[in-house]
Amino acid sequence: MGILSRFTTLMKANINSRIDRSRDPEKVIKKTLRDVNLDLRTIQSEVNALEADVRRAKRAVDECEMEIRKLERYRERAADRIETQAAGFLDDQEHLESKKLELVAKYNRLLIEARQMRLLEEKLTLDVRQLEARSRMIKEKSALLNQKQKINSGNPSITSGFMSYEEELNFKLDEAEALEQLRNKPAPIESIDEEIAKLTTNRSETSNE
Repeated sequence: MGILSRFTTLMKANINSRIDRSRDPEKVIKKTLRDVNLDLRTIQSEVNALEADVRRAKRAVDECEMEIRKLERYRERAADRIETQAAGFLDDQEHLESKKLELVAKYNRLLIEARQMRLLEEKLTLDVRQLEARSRMIKEKSALLNQKQKINSGNPSITSGFMSYEEELNFKLDEAEALEQLRNKPAPIESIDEEIAKLTTNRSETSNE
């Protein structure tokens, strides 16, 4: 199975590291989402087929064991009466025992493959959820930053030296929020006495005029 040949690669894939290294994370997220969803649909289709194969393999093992037990009973009954017939049952039983080993090996292989596919399905489903959540977060932060930068237009921002786009986005958002708070904050009164003195001086100057 093609998808199973990539089992180790897909299980070890770190989608976040790819996004962290990108200067355009939204573009990377969209492409990664397309790729992961394609793999996920393939896996879901193959899981159903594999689980059907597992059930058939289990039935084959069970039927073989039933035949072996039946031949064992026939052999025991014939042992006291017809030696050649008992020997024939023994040969058939040994043949079925050999066949059973092959059937069990096939069943175990299919069972392992089905479990691997289920693990892949769970992992990729989680990847999709993480990608969608991260995409929403970036869009929300970008929209909020654009809104605040319009309010605080003309404010220069540092755009280099960050480990990732999101780190830079968080910095700019914090910067914009800090500037907004500063602009909305009333000017502090350093001293009530100084303010009273200023008002008194202004009144005296007005009276002299």
